[in-house]
Amino acid sequence: MALSFEDLKNTSTEELKKQYDGIAGSTVVGLNFYRDEIARRDAEVQNQRMLDFTEQVRNMTRWITGMTAVMLILTIVNICIAWNN
Repeated sequence: MALSFEDLKNTSTEELKKQYDGIAGSTVVGLNFYRDEIARRDAEVQNQRMLDFTEQVRNMTRWITGMTAVMLILTIVNICIAWNN
């Protein structure tokens, strides 16, 4: 018998894994099972790539912000030097 939606939602991941392992021995899997697992793994790889890309963009943004601050400071120093001459 299947769990109700609320019971499924409230069951811990570890408990779901135990139930899955218990049922898996007596269940025949079809091609969809393997296709879904392949798709899940592909999605996991793509998610990791997106996280890596996001980290690179964040680092680049930090560098750009830092360089902008340096340029602002140098511009202010240049203006001060020009006014004193």
